Amino acid sequence: MSRNRNTKDSTALASNSRSATPSLTVGLLPRRIACAFCLIVLGCALFMSGCGKGAGGNSLRVKSPATGEKDLAVKSSYAFAVTKTFTDTSNNITTAASYRTYAANYDLDALNFAMTLEKPLTADEQVRVEFSLVGEQGTNDKSAPKAGTYSAKADKFMKVETVGIVSRKGGADSKVWLDRSSLTGAVKITSASADEIAGDIDVSAGETSIKGSFTAKILRRK
Repeated sequence: MSRNRNTKDSTALASNSRSATPSLTVGLLPRRIACAFCLIVLGCALFMSGCGKGAGGNSLRVKSPATGEKDLAVKSSYAFAVTKTFTDTSNNITTAASYRTYAANYDLDALNFAMTLEKPLTADEQVRVEFSLVGEQGTNDKSAPKAGTYSAKADKFMKVETVGIVSRKGGADSKVWLDRSSLTGAVKITSASADEIAGDIDVSAGETSIKGSFTAKILRRK
């Protein structure tokens, strides 16, 4: 009887072990699926984050007494060149291309250069940023824009100047120009061609500042 009982117990134990194995497999399967799902979600999140950064080439953060501190999604941006003339103490005359640049959170009218680009705003939420990029010595309005750093503290050339923020309140435009004497920072043009310039701006004067990135289409006179 003892021998038969041991045989039955061994058989029952083996049977229980076999029945336990599938339950472990079934338990592991959902866990593996869950892990795979998490990896997929993480991958998608990283992909979307990368896309977001790539698409973030036209956004500015402005701060001024008129606008407060706010983010601008740049909807349109243009630049055109004029020739700036310098005369030194010895009456020697030199020139440089000055690219007047505009970036706005609305559709700019570029039909007639500054005359239409600087049209009065039509809504209180509209904001326009303006600045000039003075190029290298000896260039003029026919010269192609140049990549590089345009410092607010440069003497004459490769300089950012005439920086302003235009906003609207109470049915009238408010123009805040950053004081030239206290203007600090720079504009870094990371790419430049005959048709387009792109880069980053980070300038301030007192409590007024502009920081972000932009891509401006170059306007040419016919």
